[in-house]
Amino acid sequence: MSFEETLTGILGRVEGGIAAVILGIDGIPIERSILDKERDLDIDLITTEFTTLLRRSMRVASDTALGDLKELVLVTNLMTYLLRPITPEYFMLLAISPRGNVGRARFELRKAQLSLEEEFAI
Repeated sequence: MSFEETLTGILGRVEGGIAAVILGIDGIPIERSILDKERDLDIDLITTEFTTLLRRSMRVASDTALGDLKELVLVTNLMTYLLRPITPEYFMLLAISPRGNVGRARFELRKAQLSLEEEFAI
């Protein structure tokens, strides 16, 4: 299954799914799928900004001996964003509407992580 098919599949199974992205820790998107193209969503800017937050969160978890970061969820009044690592260098970002199904989104990201780990392993 291609990366695009994986992302599109996630969006199709998550109620309220808007966009899904595979990105590097440097903030550069590798693949993206946007379901709601009418929405004013600058996914490249969002991924760039989230990688700064992600790197800091990873550093905090490490510096405080909390363990590896497994998931990051940010909820705003316009959107909910979920970030999940595939490897320490690659992540998935899922954007869902405020009324979207966060539980299902978390489940689908976890499934995708498990299937993509092998492809991203060095």
